[in-house]
Amino acid sequence: MPEVDQKVMSFVERALTRNPKIQLEDLFERAKKAHDSIRKLSKRQFNARYPLQVKRRRSQASKSGSTKGKRGRPAPAPKPGPRPSKDAANPRDAVRQVFLQFATDITGADERKDLVKVLANVDKYVDQVMKGVKKG
Repeated sequence: MPEVDQKVMSFVERALTRNPKIQLEDLFERAKKAHDSIRKLSKRQFNARYPLQVKRRRSQASKSGSTKGKRGRPAPAPKPGPRPSKDAANPRDAVRQVFLQFATDITGADERKDLVKVLANVDKYVDQVMKGVKKG
């Protein structure tokens, strides 16, 4: 499974906070200069492993607190009917996070052998899903 360097992740988070519209090429070059471990990655691998993950986390955080739907419009009122309890959303979110992590690990696989390692550890993801389901 591809390893994520937390120092690089912090570097990318800071860079994207300072300039959210920074071009990938610029960010990649800066990261290569600051961290030797990035030099062996392709631009695509770097993007999948770092900037996309930062942006995904930020998007998830903004969606959870937002009252607006797509395109900045107010979200439509929920249809009347039985409402799930607050706890019902937690297992779904936990399972969703496991699937997103699985997808992240697959897209971050550098070579075929890395993809095989991710798929060989599928039981780990299944166990995490089962934990999420049991919470509900």
